[in-house]
Amino acid sequence: METIVQFGPGGRLAGLLSGAPGADGALTLVLPNAGLIPRAGPYRLHVELARRIGPQGNAVFRFDLPGVGEAPRLSDCSDEDAIRAALDCLEQRHGCTRFAVGGICSAADLGWRIAALDPRVQGVLLLDGFSYTGPWFWLARLKLALRRSPRQWPGMIRRRLTRARAPAEEMATESFRDWPTRSAARPQLREMLARKVRLLFVYTGGADDRFLHPRQFSWAFGEASRSDQVELRFWPACDHMFYRRSDRDRLVETVAQWLRPR
Repeated sequence: METIVQFGPGGRLAGLLSGAPGADGALTLVLPNAGLIPRAGPYRLHVELARRIGPQGNAVFRFDLPGVGEAPRLSDCSDEDAIRAALDCLEQRHGCTRFAVGGICSAADLGWRIAALDPRVQGVLLLDGFSYTGPWFWLARLKLALRRSPRQWPGMIRRRLTRARAPAEEMATESFRDWPTRSAARPQLREMLARKVRLLFVYTGGADDRFLHPRQFSWAFGEASRSDQVELRFWPACDHMFYRRSDRDRLVETVAQWLRPR
């Protein structure tokens, strides 16, 4: 069952609600756009999530943020405002009271920010979300370099020098992503865990400029990263958009298991 839901300023935003919301203990998964990809998600990933997760009792709401897909650009509604408006509408009209928010890339960043602000958010889905490099990242990068043939080293050095000469704002992932600093993220995570928020982090090979080793995770987030409310998956052979059918199937099943009421 899928229902069109209009919400936001003047009802100018819309999305699709799949499944039967309001089940006891169930989280409603809210999926904003992944970058500039419309609400169906990359390779219809959001649709597949909705149709897999709905039958187990978790509703899924996928929608376009202002200025993306079919949604108009709204000067009086930020991405955060749109998410909060969606949660308000789903709670008031459809009986949803507990939410998981997130998605791929910038949607993961947005899910984190909303979870830090809104107590109704009890789950955060972070697919190639923010990360911090640190010593384990550089050690993993060195090991990868040493595995290559010495004949490849001159080309690698040239590429590194070329990147080093480029303006920092053109190269850094965080220059076009809205990430908290590491010192800010740690207390935010602790506060979420105190509210019983559950978090699923999935890092793919598409994030190899920032994440190369699972031990980076505990270095970045500290003792809180070892909580049983935090789950980490590292899939280096998978690409950022989950292009392969097998990767999408694995992700859908992983998210379904994570959302299942406990």
